[in-house]
Order: sequence, then structure tokens, then C-alpha cells
Amino acid sequence: MERVNRIEQELDSFQDTLAVYREQLERWYSRTADRASRAADLPSLMGMERLIRFGDSTTVVSSGDDDFLSTVVQCPLGGVMTIESKFESVYDIPLGDIVVDVVEVDSGKVTPVTLDAQGLGTFEGEAGKSYRVHVQGEVSPGQIEKLFSSYDGLTGDLTDWLRGEWQGFKPRWAQQSLATSAAAVGNGLLAGSWAAIEGVWDSISLLSDILKDPGRFVQRLGDSADQLKTLARDTPLLMAKLQLLASDEAALYLLVRTASLWLEMLPPSEVAGETAEALSTVVVQCVIDLLIGVVLTFAGAGAGIAYLSMWLARHGATLLNAMQRFVKAIFAVVNGFMTYVDRYKTVAVRGVAAGIKKGRLQLRWDAQRNTTLKKHEPHDDAPAQSKNPNGDSADTAAQTQTSGCPVSMVTGEELLTLDDGTLDGRLPFVFTRLYRTSAVVLDVGLGRGWIHALAHRLELKGAQVTWVDQENRRTIFPLPTTQRPAIHNSLARAAIYLGAAPDELIIVQPGENAPFLHFRDGHLIALSDRYDNRLTVQRNIHGDISRLDNGAGRSLRLRYEQRHLVAVDYQSFHPALTLDEAWRTEQTLVSYRYDGRFRLIEATNAAGESERYDYDDQHVILQRQLAGGASFYWEWQGVGAASRCVRHWASFAQMDSRYTWGEDGRVTVRHLDGSQEVYVHDDRARLVRKVEPDGGEHLKAYDEQGRLIAEQDPLGAVSEYRYDDVGRLVALIPPDEAPTSYEYRNGFLHACSRGKAVWTYRRNARGDVIASIDPDGQRTEYAYDAHGQLLARYDPDGGEHRFTWSRLGQLTEEVLPDGGRRCFAYDALGRLLSRRDEHGALTHYQWDAVGRLLQVTLPTGATRAWSYNAYGKVIAERDEQGRTTRYEYADDLHLVSRRLNPDGSELKYRYDSARLLLTEIENESGEQYQLDYTPNGLIRQQVGFDGQ
Repeated sequence: MERVNRIEQELDSFQDTLAVYREQLERWYSRTADRASRAADLPSLMGMERLIRFGDSTTVVSSGDDDFLSTVVQCPLGGVMTIESKFESVYDIPLGDIVVDVVEVDSGKVTPVTLDAQGLGTFEGEAGKSYRVHVQGEVSPGQIEKLFSSYDGLTGDLTDWLRGEWQGFKPRWAQQSLATSAAAVGNGLLAGSWAAIEGVWDSISLLSDILKDPGRFVQRLGDSADQLKTLARDTPLLMAKLQLLASDEAALYLLVRTASLWLEMLPPSEVAGETAEALSTVVVQCVIDLLIGVVLTFAGAGAGIAYLSMWLARHGATLLNAMQRFVKAIFAVVNGFMTYVDRYKTVAVRGVAAGIKKGRLQLRWDAQRNTTLKKHEPHDDAPAQSKNPNGDSADTAAQTQTSGCPVSMVTGEELLTLDDGTLDGRLPFVFTRLYRTSAVVLDVGLGRGWIHALAHRLELKGAQVTWVDQENRRTIFPLPTTQRPAIHNSLARAAIYLGAAPDELIIVQPGENAPFLHFRDGHLIALSDRYDNRLTVQRNIHGDISRLDNGAGRSLRLRYEQRHLVAVDYQSFHPALTLDEAWRTEQTLVSYRYDGRFRLIEATNAAGESERYDYDDQHVILQRQLAGGASFYWEWQGVGAASRCVRHWASFAQMDSRYTWGEDGRVTVRHLDGSQEVYVHDDRARLVRKVEPDGGEHLKAYDEQGRLIAEQDPLGAVSEYRYDDVGRLVALIPPDEAPTSYEYRNGFLHACSRGKAVWTYRRNARGDVIASIDPDGQRTEYAYDAHGQLLARYDPDGGEHRFTWSRLGQLTEEVLPDGGRRCFAYDALGRLLSRRDEHGALTHYQWDAVGRLLQVTLPTGATRAWSYNAYGKVIAERDEQGRTTRYEYADDLHLVSRRLNPDGSELKYRYDSARLLLTEIENESGEQYQLDYTPNGLIRQQVGFDGQ
């Protein structure tokens, strides 16, 4: 039967559990020996990077510890320093028989000192000089060989015991009725399942915590807590070995796998019926209890048995007897392994002294959790860099390096991106458009060079799919099949997979919250999110997109003339005889105007504010005039789609940049003030070098999948990044601080740790956080509705915060932890109209056509009001007393140049920097405050109003 076959496969692979672990451990130490880096001084009992293989799962170990940043200690008068090494414990538990290196800070001279069994040693230094202590800077291959010979012995003993147990259990499986066997499996009694292993590993630090302070766990341990206390006081060396065992994650992993596999072997007759159903819900705790029972047996022959009897009796005498037998047998195996536990100490105990305590240079050791479990995840990757219409590598506009202006430092093309309106709802959508110089030969209905956010399409050719996205980039995938249903493109940070409907393909875009794109026959048919909130795309008889419907009575209507988009309307649905009558236009968000060659020359927003565009004969943009009056200009090298910008300037004097292009991915940018920057990209459009105006150099390195793996700042400090097999960041190693590690479950972040601080997240099946635990153990829980909207937040102090939402995704009511209630109302465009607070006070809001706040009416009846220019900047502000403050903007800039106060006084502002930085303020008294900047834009000098 399937269950029996699975168990036998697990038994066959048990002997190889630590094979990959050993390979990675040897590689780690060979690497640290080959380079002079802080990696050689990583402290903690588990400061090493390695992997543990478990069937289709892998255990990943990261590095780092808060103690790495040691305190330099000054030698006292007399010149003798005492060094001691102890476990973190409420008892005096030594960690001895290790060699430490005392390093003189000034000269670097190293003196080895051997600590005795009690963890004590002395060093005679020179009074007044500074020293620090390292532990085991290098680990020899011989030490690793000895360590793994002990693991091999433990693995062999556990394998033999498990096979012996299986010989007894297997015949009884054959005797079970089909119903009994199905009940055991159906009730979830699969102790070796991945969820169980993850649960056990999340709780494994409990063993170390119990050994450090048994008194904290009296309620859990009962009389066994006193026995552990006695063990710590009377036989500290044995307690030291137990704490080493609790720190040895490789040995613990073997024991966890042994316990979980043994539980899975148990015949259904031993755990069938109600017992099986109950046990299936606490299988994680059963494994932990088995391991605690083994540890407690070291404190007294009956301690482990008594513990199991206290906690597991409710599961039935048959199961309890079996588990007590497990504890006795595994104790005998582990007791033999304890003879070799010092071999682990030799390899793992590494670090630096933290400082002086009670007159002694002290090293304190704690069982740091470094191991994280990684489930095997199928990852079919077909990396291919996205290209622009010229065939040049191109990242998304948001990820493309520019120098303040939207000119790509990779290709030299313009990447002008603008937002023209929003469809609100549970899945909000922003209607954007983008002009790309390399696309000037293309017209998708918005004029040559332009494209909008709904213009995605797929081009299918044989076994290949080309995705043309909303930025006119081309990304290639193999065509998914039932054999390859999901295919990633790591270089493009995107994926494609088969949809649920026939002939449906779904694209996963770059970006954490980007919607999924649904296609049929190459045409975009819908957008969705993780909760299947959906926007439906409708088309007219010509195949052009005519409507984007959110399914909740709101939509965007796209209007065309001669197959060119002329307007986007925000509409609401009201039942009527026909669909055309039912959809009512609430507002025209944007309208477009074209010249005789169907080039976009004007875009006008809902407030009637227009910006205009001019082009050369090849449709390359030459001028953009903003609604506020300012104009931007371009000068180009080359013709048409192959053009590269060589100058970009504006109608105001502070902006004028020139670009010099090399053929090696280099561009030099010269600014108006004479400063210059250099950008160098590789052939995958990744920035590899940047030189700041002051000469500071940034360097970046990437792996074959295009992921950033290291970057160096102008001071030479290096930050490193590590990723898992599917490309998720698993470690960030900054130059001077503790590393941060990341652990994932089911594709989502599960834990983030930095030093000893750990943040943990539990998530629902959609990936939203349902519980978060901070480093102080404070737990916050969250609940969501079927659409992913937050319904409640449960705070650590017991407070409950509740939320109510409309069909349009609008927050309508909020109930505070103290019972107070807030209510919200909205207009037809989804803008906040009123807010009633928990005291009943009502505030009203008024908006202009483009969503700028015009007036607030306070609960007292008093009002505040604002007016704006075409840049959306405030030009007048009226307070509750009717006093008006005005703002002026010189040279068509978006930066305020004068503020006129209600009393007639004024402040003036100047921006004489090439970066449009504030250079002077003149106050009401005519006094001046001046600022001067470095070429990088940092403040170099300030002169106050008093001239100082």
C-alpha cells in the first residue's frame, strides 16, 4: 500500500540525511580559510552556513550573531586577565576544553590560551594595552571529519533502531482493515509530513530554553524541573553536554526525523478512532514531547517517562506505552552519542569575547537558531531578458536608472510615464500611459511611441510566447503545456502559466502587488489578484478595449475616433433597459487630441488642464509643455527609434543636462553646474558602476539570473545578498551590522531574523499575514473577508479593532478597541465625503475634479479651504478664522518662490542649484538664510539669518 511504500522510501534515504549538510559545511570552512573576512570570526554555536537534505526538503543554515561586534578590553594593572567560557544559563555551566586566541589590538599578535574543563584560563598581558579574544579562527578538515564520524555513528544507530521497529510494525499494517487505514490517513496522522516537520523545527529552541532555566517551565515539566535543577548544580559538565546537544541542530534534526518517522510507522490500530483524530491535531507537540522526554531522562531514569505520562496519558495507554518505549530506546542511542558531543563543540564554538564581567574576560554561549527548513519547490526557469522594440535589453521604467529626468541611462531613450486616472474598488487600477522613443514606429491607438496600461498582448508563434507589456517591452517564454504548466523567467522577474479555462494563459508581472494578467488567443481578457478580485476587459467590434469593469458597478469606458483613443470616462452602473443607458458617466478622466498624422499632441485632465507634445518627422519627442507653463526639450543623436538623447533641458534656467554615450554601456551626464556622473550597465541592462559627481564610485555584481549579489559603496563597504533556488532573498549581509536572514513558507515570508531578534509571520492560503510575532513575543492577529479586506486586528493587549467595507472596497465603518465607532461616506467617484468620529463629531470634505482637497468643514462649522495651480501645488490656503496665506511660483516652477502671510509679511525662496535645491530663504525682516551644496547635493555650508 502507498503508506508502507512511503515509509520504506524514507527508511532507505535516512542514511543520507546529512550528506548535503557535510558538503556545505566543508565548503563554508574552506571558503573562510581562503579569504580574510569577518566570516572567519562568526560567533555562536551554529555560526556556519550549510544544508541538510531530507527527501525533497532541504535545511538551510545562515550565519551571524550579535556578539560578533566585540568589546575591546584593556588589560588591568598586574597584567593578568582571567578568561572564562560559559553557557547562557541561570546556573554555572562551563563550556571548557576549547582553545581561544588572545589578540593584541595594536600589533595583531595572537596568543593561544587553552581553557580547562571548567572553561577557565589566564593570560598575562601588558597593563594598559587593549586585547580581544577570538575562538577558533579556523577549523581543520580533520575536525570536520571527526564531527561527521560521530554523526555517521548516530545516523547508523538510529537507522538500525527504526528498521527494527518497522520490522515489528509492518506486518500489522497488512492486517489493518481498509477503513482503519483510511481513517488514520484521513485524520492527518502523517507525522513525517512537511507541515509537521516545519512545526517541530519552529519549536525546537524549547529544548535549549528548558536547559537554560528549568524553573521557568515548572508547570510544563512538573517534578522533572527540580531534577534538571539538581543536574545543573551537581553535575554541570553533564548539563554542559546536554546544552551542546540542544545546540547541535544537525543531531537534533536527526532526532526530529527519527521521532516523526517513527510516529508515522505506528499502525493505525495503535492510534485509530478518536485517538488518531486527536493526535493528528497535536502531532507537532508529540514530536517535541518525545525529544523533551529523551533529554529529561538524563536527569533521572524515570524523569522522561513521568513527563510523557503527565502529558500524553489522554491519548490512550497503547500509544503512551509505545512512546515511553521510544524514549527509553532513543535515550540509549543518544547517551552513546554524548561521548562525541565535544567534536561538535570543536567545530561550532567560534566567536569573540563580549567584555569583562566580575573582573573576568567572559565568553557566553547560547544555542542560536540558524537552521531554517526549505521545502522543495518545482521551479521551471527559462531566463531571457526583456527587450525594447529595438531589441535592446530593458528593465521596467521604474527599475531603469535615470539621472533625475526620464531618460534611460541604458538605451538613451525617453521613458515618459504619466497617470491619467484611477478605477477604484477591491482591485484598484491606475490608467497610465508611457512614451518610449524606441517604439515610435508603433501605434496601439494612442499615437506613435505611446502605450497605455491595458495594451498588453501575447504573440504566439509555435512553442514560443512573446508578452508585449504596458511599456512596449517584449518578454519571451516557452509556451506552457500540461507537462510544463508554469514557467518562470528570472531575468524578467515574471512568469507564465496555464489558466483554469481552456486556452487561457496567465502572466505574473514584476512587482509584489501587480495584478495577474489573463489572456485568451493573445488578447487581454481580465486582471485579477490573489483573492480573485477581478477586472473584466470588454472590446468593441474592432477588437479595441472599450471597457474595464470591476464587477461592483464601476468601470472605465474607453472612447475612440478612427481607432484612436480620445477619452477615458469613469462610469457607474444604474439598472436600465439597455447597457448603454445603465452605464452613466460620472466624469471624463482624460481626453486626448491628435494631429493629422495621428500623433498625440495634447492630453487634458478632468479639470481642463492640458499638456502638449511636439515631435520631429520621425515621431521622436522634441517638447513637452506642462499645464503650468513649463516646457521640457530634447536633442537627439540618431534617427527615429534608434535615437539617443544627447541633451535635455527646460524653459527654466536651472535644468540643462548633456549625455555622452559610449559603446561599452557607459554614459557620462554633464550638468549645468559642470558636475558630471557616469553610469555603466551590462548587456542585461543592470547597473554595474556609477560614479557620483564628487568621484565616489558605486559597484554592483549580479548572478546569472540577474539578481544583485553584492554592492560596494564609495567608502569600500560591501553589502552582500543571498537567494534561494527560486530567487527569493534569504540573507542580507551589510558591511558593519548583523546579517538579516529571511525564511519562506509556501512562497511567502515566514520569518525575518537579525541577530537574536526574530519576527515571525503566519499567513493564510492567499499569503496575507494572519498572525505576526515580534522579537518581544508580542502577537498580533488579523482576519480577512473573502475578498482580502481586513476585517479585524487583535492586538497583543487583547484589544480588538474591526473594519467594515462596501462592495466598492471602501472603508465604511471602524470599531475601535474601546468600542468607539467611526463612520465614513463617499461620493460617486469614491472620494471621502464625510467622517463621523467616535464622539459623533462630523467632518465634511469637498474635492475638485482631479481629486484635490478644496474644503474641509469641521464639526464646529468652521472651514478650511485650499486652491491650486495646474501643478497641483497650493496657491492659497484659508484657515478657520478666514485668514489667507498665498504662495507664488516663479519661472513656471513647481517650487514655491514666495509666501505671502495673512498680515502682509512675506518669505522668499530661491533655487539656484542645478538640482533645483533650496539655496536661499529671505524672512519677513529681510534677513537671509543661505545654503551651499556639494556636487552630490549634500549640504556643504549654511549661513543663518544672523550671518553665522
